[in-house]
Amino acid sequence: MNENIDSQTMVKILKALANPIRLKMIALLQEEPKNIYALSKELGLPYPLAHLHLNGLKKLRLVKEVRTEQKAKGLPSVKYYAPSEFQLILTPDNIRKLYAKSRRKK
Repeated sequence: MNENIDSQTMVKILKALANPIRLKMIALLQEEPKNIYALSKELGLPYPLAHLHLNGLKKLRLVKEVRTEQKAKGLPSVKYYAPSEFQLILTPDNIRKLYAKSRRKK
């Protein structure tokens, strides 16, 4: 578990990963980088909903932009995403340390 993470961020990460759509997104992006249009199509989701989930993952740095393509001049570029490297190890001791650190900051 990352030593620099605080308890509130950990809760947000766990909530994000508890969502099956976000887990599927990470799984699909692990196969190969994809753009949001491809993700929404593969997941059978409307674009706005897929975009909302992807933004949540990006804010928590679970997913990152890996490349941008300009398909046609004058049109917005297409961004491709892949999962960031992360590892969560949850043990009672790690959780205790996380909350002990947050109590010290108060």
